[in-house]
Amino acid sequence: GIRAPGADAPRPRAPTDNAQLFLYTLRLMSKTLRPTRRPRLRLPAIYAGWWVISAPFLAATLTVGSGQYAFGQFIEPLETQFGWTRTQINLSLSFTAIGSLIAPALGWIMDRRGVRGIMVVSMLLIAISYLLRPLMSELWHWYALSLVQYAGYAGASILPAGRLVGIWFAEKRGRVMGITLMGNNFGGFTFPLITTFALAASWQLSGIALPSWAGAYLLFGVIGVALTLYTLLVVREYPTPAQARNRGATNPAAAQTQAGPPALTGASVGEALRSKAFYATMIAVVLGTFTYSAILPQVFNHLTAEDVPIATAGLALSAIAICGMTGKFVMGLLAERITARYALMIDLTGQATFLLLLTHFAPLSNLYLWTFVPSFGFFLGAFGALFPLIIQDAFGIRRYGSIMGIINMATAISFFGGPVLAGRSFDITGGYHFAFMTVAALFYAAALTLTQAKPAKSPQETMDETRRL
Repeated sequence: GIRAPGADAPRPRAPTDNAQLFLYTLRLMSKTLRPTRRPRLRLPAIYAGWWVISAPFLAATLTVGSGQYAFGQFIEPLETQFGWTRTQINLSLSFTAIGSLIAPALGWIMDRRGVRGIMVVSMLLIAISYLLRPLMSELWHWYALSLVQYAGYAGASILPAGRLVGIWFAEKRGRVMGITLMGNNFGGFTFPLITTFALAASWQLSGIALPSWAGAYLLFGVIGVALTLYTLLVVREYPTPAQARNRGATNPAAAQTQAGPPALTGASVGEALRSKAFYATMIAVVLGTFTYSAILPQVFNHLTAEDVPIATAGLALSAIAICGMTGKFVMGLLAERITARYALMIDLTGQATFLLLLTHFAPLSNLYLWTFVPSFGFFLGAFGALFPLIIQDAFGIRRYGSIMGIINMATAISFFGGPVLAGRSFDITGGYHFAFMTVAALFYAAALTLTQAKPAKSPQETMDETRRL
């Protein structure tokens, strides 16, 4: 038979005298009472893609939260400090269009060099623009730093988000895109609170007292530097084969191999420019982005002009941000079921309908207000997640950055025209009803335009259809 290892080894002899017996007993007791090693609790591994998309989520939180939602909180301190008018201060918002104008170049670089470099440089631009604001003394300083700030917008979040989600989450990109771009709304919820506390605090730098607005901008700059370092740490262009096989990975074909980056699928820029879907999508996106330039910055002013209490109007703005987060996820999930094109058509129709109701009925009663404002916020928030998805559905990932950049450049029309439309509406009529009704009509037109944005069939699909016939 087979004897166990060590079976022939001599067994220790039992002690004979009392002292040895006592020591022997203690040795046995110590072995018996020695705690057994418990099995370690192993937590499930987190798919690396979630860490990757957390970077554009946090970047959107900073850019939109500090640059748009919290913008109005700095107007009065800057007026008091420098004597600038509100028109002069608000004019800096027009530089938002700079990010749209440089988006094609950023997209071209991103397609060829990857996402991380673009994100890092963009985040640094935003951080530097905030860190230098305490040194301002002239109005042109304000404009120059605003130009630097908004130049980093497109490359910090919206362009990288689309490419990274498309590569790391191909099959679940609708819901994941919604989660990623919830950063916009999360920033709208958190940064006004951060700004409120920062403006109420006392700030000193090297023993020198700073104005409250300067301390708040320094805080924003430090957050920007921290997020830049975080981006360097977590962002990767492609999953490794091991990551692609991990739980939650949905795009093994996009895994980085030893031979080099994978071959991503999709149309070239030339093929996109020759398709009817490209121009229909571009028109719809340009019309849809009037929601950011002509509506969102004016909702608070519209409600207060209609005799809604200031506190209630502030809560309504928070409701738009919170419901927008829900809209991004729900409509992103719907896009996986019915395609992003149909989901965006529903979204634009919903925005138009509730904008009209908000314009005419919300100020009349709390029931209308707390029905129409959250509903409009739901669809407004979803728009930001759906328009990158429709571009991916139509043209793929291979040249997503370049195609998205060209379409994003066209949105300079809405970012320039939206504030002008809202301002002229108020100057001529004393309210925003005309501007809001005009934008609602544009939303309906955008939804109709998307009926012509059906993606062209690929050569393989055409061949398969010919064979079936």
